[in-house]
Amino acid sequence: MSKPLPAIGFVTALEDENHGYFGGYLVLSLLGRPLEFHCTTPVQPNQAQRILYGPTLRAYVLADLIGQTLLAKSQLPVQAVLTDQREMLGLTLLSDDIVACIESMPTVDSEAEPTDGPSLMLTNYRVFGTPSCLWHPEAIQDVLQSLASHVDVMEPFERIRAAIREAQRITDPATDSQHGLADAA
Repeated sequence: MSKPLPAIGFVTALEDENHGYFGGYLVLSLLGRPLEFHCTTPVQPNQAQRILYGPTLRAYVLADLIGQTLLAKSQLPVQAVLTDQREMLGLTLLSDDIVACIESMPTVDSEAEPTDGPSLMLTNYRVFGTPSCLWHPEAIQDVLQSLASHVDVMEPFERIRAAIREAQRITDPATDSQHGLADAA
């Protein structure tokens, strides 16, 4: 009988001006190998949502609609879920998982946006949560350092975006014809 592998989830979204938002969730082993992947169909807010949600629309779409849906589809338990988009931190209110945002350390010339939630430093990155987060940095530091010894912890977000783009290229007939993949008639 095998024991479950420790894993980290990565969730992100990208915006397409024609189709709306696409989200993806990738679960990696601590060696950086994919264990599970899910992506969403396009989420296009309607005009009523744009009006009613106002400046909170993006956070609503990313966390409540995309992020929550993706985490609910997941079959594997994870030690933490990382995102590279602050708007996804609303997932902390919607999920029992540890959800943290990761970003590159600011340069000397720039300043990082302050956070009042838990945070930790991981090589060249800052991992942080919101004040409503209930996790403690030491709860995830060792597992993140283990992952960081095998893979740049920002790189999985690029895998997700590339997989979403590839899925859309294959399934979008308009894009297929632009790439010379349309059926010859």
